[in-house]
Amino acid sequence: MAELGESARKEIEILRALSEFDKPVGSTLLRQELGKRGFFLSERTIRYHLQLLEMKGFVLGHERSGRTITPQGLEELSRVLASQRLGFVITRFLSMAYSATYDPNVDSGTVVANVSIMKKAFHDKMLETVKTLREMNLLPAPYIKVLDEKEEYGDIAVPEGKIALFTVCDLTIDSILIHAGIPLFFKCGGLVQMVNRRPIRMVEIITYEGTTIPPLELFVRSNKTSITRILKTGSGMLPVAAREILIDARERTAKILTNLKNKGWGGILVLGEPNEPLLGVPISMDRFGLCMVGGMILGAAMIEEGAQVETLAPDRIVPIEEMTRI
Repeated sequence: MAELGESARKEIEILRALSEFDKPVGSTLLRQELGKRGFFLSERTIRYHLQLLEMKGFVLGHERSGRTITPQGLEELSRVLASQRLGFVITRFLSMAYSATYDPNVDSGTVVANVSIMKKAFHDKMLETVKTLREMNLLPAPYIKVLDEKEEYGDIAVPEGKIALFTVCDLTIDSILIHAGIPLFFKCGGLVQMVNRRPIRMVEIITYEGTTIPPLELFVRSNKTSITRILKTGSGMLPVAAREILIDARERTAKILTNLKNKGWGGILVLGEPNEPLLGVPISMDRFGLCMVGGMILGAAMIEEGAQVETLAPDRIVPIEEMTRI
């Protein structure tokens, strides 16, 4: 597995997931963990790769309990340098943005969706938070989809006592711009300090090309956001995505974003000026910056409210017709 082809990358990710558990792991849990890393595999495919890894001596089976990684598997995993996976996040994001087909002019097509699974007891609080985010123009799109306990959608089966919430990812806005011919470049994910509902400065940034994990996922997991405080006081830390766009496309970009806003879309914090820093972050020559709220904002807000949230972001492509307008 020295040269990471597609099959080898899957096996490395399986080994990496197994290495993070101190007990046997089954294919169902592995599918969820792999989804967080951008590998959307069926349980059947995962079982196939597990069998190959077991034959190589990298994993050990424990009958119905699942599998664990072996010392040989840990050694193989250690040989795979993180640098071999740099650039994976941006490649995955671009792929999903290009795959979405939503056209705001006809309000039809597919969008990139995030999925958050939480206890059903947080249902009402979640809807209240959605409404407040939209009122404050912090929700990327006015669409959601809620699955009740025991309901299924694709490969998602909602456990008893829980709900699954689908929200539109900010990558859908990238998709709309890209399909309109806007030359867009992924800059970084970060945290923006908000004061009196105004973005002041970027206080933390992680470039997409320099990480193997989505930046906003890192910020949310480390509890660096303060979205609920923003909703109450207007001040706090907000997860954002930053882009660079060629100067010649600024007028067209502004028109597209204005059209989206008129249709109820939101989340655009700053449309920067040519060759000027974006909230303190330098922008490349002959480009301008665009800063928008990250699609994980709702899941992050619910975590702040005390919910244990399993977030898959971005997770899948969903027809907008299968979501509900808020």
